[in-house]
Amino acid sequence: MAKYRNISMNFWTDTKVVDDFTPEDRYIYLYCMTNPHTNLCGCYEVSIRQIANETGYNTDSVERLLRRLDGTHNVIRYSAPTKELLVLNWYRYNWTGSEKITKPLLEEIRKVKCEGFRAYLAKRYNERPGVDTPYIPENDTRQEDTRHKYGAYGWVRLTDDQYAALLSDMSEEELTRCITYVDESAQATGNKNKWKDWNLVLRKCHRDRWGISRSGGGQPAASAGAMSDLEQLHSMYGADDL
Repeated sequence: MAKYRNISMNFWTDTKVVDDFTPEDRYIYLYCMTNPHTNLCGCYEVSIRQIANETGYNTDSVERLLRRLDGTHNVIRYSAPTKELLVLNWYRYNWTGSEKITKPLLEEIRKVKCEGFRAYLAKRYNERPGVDTPYIPENDTRQEDTRHKYGAYGWVRLTDDQYAALLSDMSEEELTRCITYVDESAQATGNKNKWKDWNLVLRKCHRDRWGISRSGGGQPAASAGAMSDLEQLHSMYGADDL
């Protein structure tokens, strides 16, 4: 049976698309929403090379365009380690409160490999009308307040809900930058600032642009080594549990 993906005609008159998207942005975004790998949950596995083969772009151009859709337009996320692409607003237009989609939707969310993406989708699933039993990610056995380590040194600790909220509020590139900066700062000083609420610290890092501008005294020194490669942008995934 053939598969069809409906795209609203409003796509072509949306002010964000009209004013901010280049023709390349529009093309690759339409691909993200209509390609044969898409599924009900809006998070699917597809490699950079596959995207290149199917769109006609080379791999460097694909990485550049995905970074634009992620960091500049905030409409998708891509996890290089798991080769999964998440369309952020997919749930708004493709999920309903119907019981008919509850089981297949839940099955697809459980198959998502990227922990952050799965947490984001679980949060959206739990917000659906009529959900009596919330879905808790990671085989339905983990408690909602379990925190996971992020960053190379594991100082940053976040629950799935906290990570999903941060991922929703800022681009994944910026979240990765903040996690790396805060984690390396805590490691360099032995956490002399006594940071405990890592969710709040990351939000302050994003808001005050720590590591980018020194607008106020007393902040840690900028972390060494800017992340520019797509693989590096997503290096925090796979952190061990506490």
